[in-house]
Amino acid sequence: MSGSLSSTPLARRALLLAGTLVLAAPALAADPFPSKPVRIMYPFSPGGGMEVVLRVMAQEMQKSTGQSFLVDNRTGGGGSIAVAATVAAPPDGYTIFVGPTGISSITPHLRKLPFDTQRDLVGIAKLSEFFPAFVVRNDFPAKGIEEFIAYAKANPGKVTYATSGVGSQGHLRGEMLQKSWGIKMTHVPYKGAADIVTDLVAGRIDTSHDVTLLQYVKQGKARLLGTFTDRRLEDFPDAPTIKELPVPQPEPGGTWFGAFAPRGTPQPVIDKLAAEFEKALRHPDVIARMKPYAMQPTYLGPREFKRLWDADYATYGRVIKEAGIKVDE
Repeated sequence: MSGSLSSTPLARRALLLAGTLVLAAPALAADPFPSKPVRIMYPFSPGGGMEVVLRVMAQEMQKSTGQSFLVDNRTGGGGSIAVAATVAAPPDGYTIFVGPTGISSITPHLRKLPFDTQRDLVGIAKLSEFFPAFVVRNDFPAKGIEEFIAYAKANPGKVTYATSGVGSQGHLRGEMLQKSWGIKMTHVPYKGAADIVTDLVAGRIDTSHDVTLLQYVKQGKARLLGTFTDRRLEDFPDAPTIKELPVPQPEPGGTWFGAFAPRGTPQPVIDKLAAEFEKALRHPDVIARMKPYAMQPTYLGPREFKRLWDADYATYGRVIKEAGIKVDE
């Protein structure tokens, strides 16, 4: 033969293909997730309870991965602006959303949104949970939950309960309690916790479940009748949980924060993010930052979190429909 085998067209093509694969393999191996900063869209202003915790978590995740996790406060639209920015981002894991139960499970039933949370988002992990506290003004006649129910039954519509707005989780919880306990209360919506605190401490409203009030209970400016937690709060050992009492048990109503990614994000990326969140939630600094807000780390991975999200979405949708709750667009 006059030429070597490597000089034939077929052989040259084979060698070229082999060389391409050899060069491509290191490039792929050198680009694990994350290989650049990750943005966390957060729907509230700086300084709130979970926002403070989230920034500590982001620091721990940066130490673990070598890449920055940047909290981006995208406020407005009842959380829809932060979600919309996430949904519009490439589904590659570098833009994710962290928010509470309400935005993913309640708001979609109340407002027309430019996205569908169940269709356009995928759950990464449940991060934390805090349960409401049953706080009343200092001079409220009832000294416990059972007395509260009896008083409300004897005075239908007289008891006022404050929440952060029509359609808020506090509002829906109030509706569930009224149905469960066979009582009738009057809903008083506010724009935020600060106004609720002012009026409850002043005695202008009767009760609220906002955990912000716990610090005022410590100061003797309000009374804690009970909690919706699984166990008694460490700072309030004398306050029973609702579960301990011989009263009708309302449906679960804890508030969780979860992490979400755009639909289409590869499962290995979802799993990697979930693992990093789980690792950060075990850090003592993160746990310590949660305590003042009666918050606790309650990690659930992608599949378990999806089941919880679906259940809450269905529950709150039913409550909204049964109560005929509507919000002004």
